[in-house]
Amino acid sequence: MKIWKIKQYLPALLLYIQRRVGSERGFLVAVRTRDVCGVDRLCGMAVHSLMMRLVEKGLAKRHKKGTYLIERAAVEEVISALKEWI
Repeated sequence: MKIWKIKQYLPALLLYIQRRVGSERGFLVAVRTRDVCGVDRLCGMAVHSLMMRLVEKGLAKRHKKGTYLIERAAVEEVISALKEWI
């Protein structure tokens, strides 16, 4: 997927993560591709590639198809990594 396409959907993912941090309890934040993108398949592919980058860095874990888990302790690192990629 092209870099400019991925960067198009990056702010949506960033905003979603920031909103989920303030609204949930517990020590994990669940990122669901369906909640970020809806039925937009290009957005789903872009979010998948972004989240897999975070998984490679060790900041997130893939729970199941379309669902990724981020620990609350690592949320600030995730947000800063996403802001670097903008």
